[in-house]
Order: sequence, then structure tokens, then C-alpha cells
Amino acid sequence: MTKLVFLILITGFASLLNTTSITAVHANEGSYDYTACIFSVIICLNDQLQQLEESEEPANEGFIHSAINQVNSTKLIDWIDNLSSFHTRHTKSEYIENVAYWLKNELQSVCNGKVYFHNFTQIDQGIGYNLKNIICNQEGSAADDNNNNYHPLILISAHYDSRMQDINQTNARAPGADDNASGVAAVLELARILSEVNLKSNIQFVLFSGEEQGQWGSTAYVNYLQTNNTKLDLVMNLDMIGYPAFGLDNVVIEYDVGNKFTTNDMYSKKVGQFIEQIALDYANLEALLHPLGKTDLIPFEAMGKTVIGIHDGGSKQNPNYHSTSDTPDTLDIEYFTSVTKLVLAAILELDELNQ
Repeated sequence: MTKLVFLILITGFASLLNTTSITAVHANEGSYDYTACIFSVIICLNDQLQQLEESEEPANEGFIHSAINQVNSTKLIDWIDNLSSFHTRHTKSEYIENVAYWLKNELQSVCNGKVYFHNFTQIDQGIGYNLKNIICNQEGSAADDNNNNYHPLILISAHYDSRMQDINQTNARAPGADDNASGVAAVLELARILSEVNLKSNIQFVLFSGEEQGQWGSTAYVNYLQTNNTKLDLVMNLDMIGYPAFGLDNVVIEYDVGNKFTTNDMYSKKVGQFIEQIALDYANLEALLHPLGKTDLIPFEAMGKTVIGIHDGGSKQNPNYHSTSDTPDTLDIEYFTSVTKLVLAAILELDELNQ
């Protein structure tokens, strides 16, 4: 219970830092003014933990175990096989449009929410590329709250484009099984399972294009969110999660440190530590905490959001990285399934606290 309260307070602090006003937040029978928490995090946490540890019921661990047991390895393999069967998913290739429509159909088949394209045009070296991010909005039950309380929005993302070592080889064969059919398959599986769960939190499942060219899709989507004044609490990005580069029992959790919005670093690290514990409790994985890399999280970090990356470490350790040999048969499905379970458990633990 301690780790759960710890996380919800941390994410609450991060969200409050990005709003123009700070108000008292009600929790259970009393109210708690988070203004003090922002300036005295450790004291605030200790005080709040003492108040809640005795009164809160334990998280529904039985339900979470039941949910993560629904993660289907066969479905994960099928999605990876299908994505890798495209000749390439290079953002500038003739195939990328077909990939986007195929993914939209797949997301529509599993996600209980509105599925749509976020269309954008990227200009590169004088050429315009019409590209698509694919989104499913799953509205939580708390959205029907008549008390106008704020309810968290969690974004779960992965990029669907692939490439060869030479990024200018636009139409060369690039199966991209680990990078990043694995992350996309996990997002689809998470959408399938969570669509059957009565979540309180709002969830967005987002598949980005143009990551390999420098986060084109995520940058365009961040601009879209800012234009629409969308409040966002946490972004979890899955980028290469099928090749156990550091062994079958290890997963890399990336947290924000020293990037554009440095005030947010501590919140990202605390969420990373929370997921580190979840990895042990639900997936029998040991988490290795690393600083944030150059992924689709960078544009979100730059707008001050709490971001977490989950990957297998393969960008430097996988010998098949950005090559024709990054094929489904090189992945470890048991490991890949465990990482997917980890992400699912983390989402469910967080939603448990959205009162």
C-alpha cells in the first residue's frame, strides 16, 4: 500500500506544477492541500502516508493478477508477425500509409473507445510527408462524475515506423520486429484487455509515426494536445521490449533527468521507482533504472509532463538493431509477455488509487 500512495502523490504533484492554479484535493474523508507538498515533498509524503496507511484497503492484487494472466502470447506474436511482414515501415516509404490503415483497423477491433487518425504534414528537405498517428480514447468511468473532479489521463504509446542503419534507404527491407513491432503489439494487447476493465482513469493508446526521423509524430501530437489544452498526467512509452539484452530477468525503466523541464525530474524518477517494485511483484522482473533516451517521450518532457520509458536495452545491445535480421524469430516471447504484464499491472495499480 505504501508504494501506491507514494506514486499517486508524486504524479499529483507533477500535474499541479503544470496548472495555472492550485486547489485543495479531497481524499477519502478529509481534504489535503497539495500546495505544501510541492515545496516539502518528503514531509508531505510522510504525513499523508501516516494518515492513509491505516484507513485505506489494500489494492485488489487478486484482480490485477487475474488481469495480467489475460495477456495472450499468441496474439502478441501474431501482431509482431503481421507488422514485420510489411516490406518496411519507413516513414518516407510507399508502405507507411498501408501500415497506418492496418493498425487503425487492428486498434478498432480491440479498443473500446473512439479510434481515429491524427493527421499531420512533416516538411523535410523541401518535401512534405502526409503522416498519421493512430489514437484510441478510452474514457474512464470517473468521466461521468457530476462533481467536476479532475480525473487522470494516462497516455500509453509506441512508434510503428522502422528503418535500416542507413536512414536514407527508404524502401529497403526493414522488418523492425523488436524496433518497434514489439512495442506496438504490446499497446494493442493492453488496449484489448483494458477495454474490458471498468477503469476510473482516462486512457489514450497512441501509435506514432516518424520516430526514427526525430520524433516527428510525437512532436506533432504534443502540439495538437497543447492547442486543445489537453491535460495529461503520465506518458508511458514502449520502444523495443522483445529482446532481453540484459537477460531474461531484467527490464530497463527510463526516467527523466536533466532535460528541458528539469523541475519534473523527481516525479519521473519516483514513478520509475514505483514501476521497479511492480516489476518484482507482478512480472518477476528486475528493473534497471536508466536516464531518458532520445525517444518519443522527449516532446512530452519538454512540455513538463511526467514521462516513463520501458524497453529491453536493445538499442545498444541487440545485434539486429536497424537491420534486416530484426525479425520475429530473434525475440523471446516469454520475456516480451512479462514486460507487457508489467505495464498492465502498473496501469491497474495507478487506476486503483483514482478515487
